[in-house]
Amino acid sequence: MAAAQIFGQALVGIKANTIEVETTISNGLPQLAIVGLSEKRARSMRERVRSAIEQSGFVLPDRRIVVNLAPADLPKEHSGFDLPVAISILVASGQIDPQDFLSVCAMGELSLSGRVRAAPGFLNAAINCQRQALALLGPYQDDIPMLPGELDYHVVGSLADLRQPLRPFDASMPEIPILEPQPEKVLDQVLGQAMAKRALIIAAAGDHHMLLSGPPGSGKTMLAQRLATLLPALNDAERLEIACIQSMAGKTEGYRNINRPFREIHHSASAAALIGGGSPPRPGEITMAHLGVLFLDELAEFAPNVLNQLRQPLESGSIDLQRAHHRVQYPAGFQLIAATNPCPCGWLGSRKPCTCSVEQVQRYRQRISGPILDRIDLQVSVNSLEPDLMLQSDALQTAQSPEHETAVAIIQKARALQQDRRQHKTRQHPRQQLQKDARRMLLSRAKSFHLSARSIDRIIRVSRTIADLEGETAILSTHLEEALLFRQG
Repeated sequence: MAAAQIFGQALVGIKANTIEVETTISNGLPQLAIVGLSEKRARSMRERVRSAIEQSGFVLPDRRIVVNLAPADLPKEHSGFDLPVAISILVASGQIDPQDFLSVCAMGELSLSGRVRAAPGFLNAAINCQRQALALLGPYQDDIPMLPGELDYHVVGSLADLRQPLRPFDASMPEIPILEPQPEKVLDQVLGQAMAKRALIIAAAGDHHMLLSGPPGSGKTMLAQRLATLLPALNDAERLEIACIQSMAGKTEGYRNINRPFREIHHSASAAALIGGGSPPRPGEITMAHLGVLFLDELAEFAPNVLNQLRQPLESGSIDLQRAHHRVQYPAGFQLIAATNPCPCGWLGSRKPCTCSVEQVQRYRQRISGPILDRIDLQVSVNSLEPDLMLQSDALQTAQSPEHETAVAIIQKARALQQDRRQHKTRQHPRQQLQKDARRMLLSRAKSFHLSARSIDRIIRVSRTIADLEGETAILSTHLEEALLFRQG
């Protein structure tokens, strides 16, 4: 009996786990049996591996072949096991040198002609190989050579390339520079809406969730799109984390030049599309928006059961999917910005008369549940734009102008104060930084408006952000008053 072993990578959530791919060839009826994964996946893998071996000039042994992917209880529902399975068969049958594949992890999908394609999660697998000091064998990917740290990366274009010694990546290639994105959507392009712009600056400075309410055409979507350009630039660790999530979705953009995601969701989206799901599970939109912005337009048009899926992620920054055969956790540290009309016809409070009854308005607003509104820090009314402002000859600006630059500068200063407070000062809760008059004001408003404990805590945190924007160490009554104004809508 001939035997061989090589390593592969299984993906659980966004983490990769090392898998042993074992092959034995023994006397018996000709058969290729693959165990350790679902029968549906094994059936399609058998056909791809069989064709790739034969089309690459190798011979599939006319004996009993058993391939085991261990441990068997880990889900292995991606096509990246084609390459390690084919290599283990060729090593066991003596057609390639086993010494070339000691401590080697292979990952790639095989075409019927033997060409090697990248599999989803290839970047995640490379990071795990790096941690475990395993060499990685797979198709060329721009991301992999740029990973921080040491990684023995070997490139294979097709199964026929295995006749030659493994080809390492050419380390002499120039490093891809990091390109800082130039924002195309800046605050100066939004005419008027001073209060909404102020709320955007507060949201960007303190990572607060935000709701914009106003009639159609008032600029809610334009304002939401500019939040991502106000957020600070990503560091290398954040770029890599976003790239790993996108790699799970099959995207192969270079992680060094990745930007903060901005995901705009249509109100017809299902709960599975929002939080993730399927078999095997795939990340949803809230995970794809991790470290970026999730924009829900027409919030009241979303199905209530879909909106309520946001409760846990808004609090914990992660999403747990529990299914019959799978249990995974995805990151969901997104910043929510939502937009809604004030009534079904949309014209309540605008120059155009509203045709909705009081009962219709109440039913429309009740589609957004109280627990969701309680988790949104800033609730801003956006008024219609006056025609004379819209038609001013000097209103439109074609280049990045001082308003956006000024906003970015004060946001950076506020975040620097927050970072300094986390690193060098005591873990003092923001409520302990309230001055006496601010504390009395908050107590009075909390009783008048029956504020929940969560609402009070979020009002205090918004006040702390406003104080940071002003460069103040204590929370004054003026800061609290502005936070209460945005909380009441």
